[in-house]
Amino acid sequence: MLANTSVAGPRDAGRVLLLVEDNPADADLVEELLDGVAGPDYDIVHRTRLGESIAELRTRQVDVVLLDLGLPDATGLATLRGIKEAAGRTPVIVLSGVDDEELAAACIAAGAQDCLFKSEIRPLPLRRALGYAVKRRRDEEVAELRDMLENYRRLSTETQGTVVTAAMARSGAIKARDATVFASLTGEYAAITARYIEHLAAASSKPREAMERLVTELGDLNAGPRDLVDIHIAALDRVVSTSGHDQSQAFTAESRLLALEMMGILVDYYRVGHRRLFPRRI
Repeated sequence: MLANTSVAGPRDAGRVLLLVEDNPADADLVEELLDGVAGPDYDIVHRTRLGESIAELRTRQVDVVLLDLGLPDATGLATLRGIKEAAGRTPVIVLSGVDDEELAAACIAAGAQDCLFKSEIRPLPLRRALGYAVKRRRDEEVAELRDMLENYRRLSTETQGTVVTAAMARSGAIKARDATVFASLTGEYAAITARYIEHLAAASSKPREAMERLVTELGDLNAGPRDLVDIHIAALDRVVSTSGHDQSQAFTAESRLLALEMMGILVDYYRVGHRRLFPRRI
């Protein structure tokens, strides 16, 4: 029998399925159906009430929600609306005990990815519905990631015709005049970003000194905002090409806050002559 707890296993072992179902027999049936046909592993987190499920969505990363509309503390479309508000863009599939096409249409209109009837549920259709929902969401995230990187590139020095004489005079883009220095700065920025994201997620200390050190290096190199954008893009490209989907998505989203803060520190460097006493980059 499926316990009212999460199935143990590391996050990378499989997709996380939040199963919201108060009927133990139906919950066990879902587990049996998923085991009955080959496909991706699911770490099943089983909850029986709307309140518990909302709390789970706010504290755990979930890939897809399978939702029964009839719960002890909520029924009908109100259950779906409550889950959707907490789930955000996580796909939700309704598992209905009533074969009602009008209800199914209303669920789709309310934001559900799909509506399955318990009387008709089978292993392969269930796996397909879950898989398609996760894939649609991942495809959206990849498209958003590409758009975001493209927007950053529009702000970078790639759109500016850096001439050789400017590079020789140390007034052109850093990435054009010194690839080695640019790669080193990118590595520093990526490391700072990882610490900054940890600071946001775990309330650890912000890497302020490292941020100021990097800005001082940029200032000493006569860098401008577009140079900072160049470095930001290069760090994103590095993480996206070497990390998994979830890490890339988190890095891209959370690093925007760091970029804004770094831009502010760089502005202060030039506006008030604020310079920390760090060794100059040769």
